[in-house]
Amino acid sequence: MTNDDAPFPPEDEPSELEKPAAPAAPEPPFAEPVAALSAADDEADAEGLEEVEPAATAMTGTLPEPPRAPSAPRRPDLADRRDPLYRECRGYRLRLDPPDLARLRELPGSRGKTDTEIGESFFDGQADRLAASIVDDVPSGSEVRVVVDPYSRQAFLALENRIRGILSF
Repeated sequence: MTNDDAPFPPEDEPSELEKPAAPAAPEPPFAEPVAALSAADDEADAEGLEEVEPAATAMTGTLPEPPRAPSAPRRPDLADRRDPLYRECRGYRLRLDPPDLARLRELPGSRGKTDTEIGESFFDGQADRLAASIVDDVPSGSEVRVVVDPYSRQAFLALENRIRGILSF
């Protein structure tokens, strides 16, 4: 095929180069560059705003105790006892360790009491029964640990690493 044989458009049709270009799509109004905003615009926007106090501030250190109603009872210190509570009864030394004192908090009527008060109250009602339940099995003068299960409402009496008695309360 030679250049003479190439098809040419008819004379009345414009060539591709002579055709008018398609109109460009209009740019959206938000397409302005951000840098085009002047410092004067920023100052004008800031003048209309009033200073707002922050909702919260960060503080370090200790906070003051919140105020409480004068009729509200003082909350007991739940970490009251770090040493065991003892009671002498019938020649035995009954011992409630701090974890067992803490378990006594689950019993009804212990709200608002310290661990010492709860333990003393428990021994007041149960010490004689606890000592009587092991009198035939444990020699007098022994130190017996009282392990409390408040959910089954049982006290386990342990001498060294053996359970010597179980008493429901």
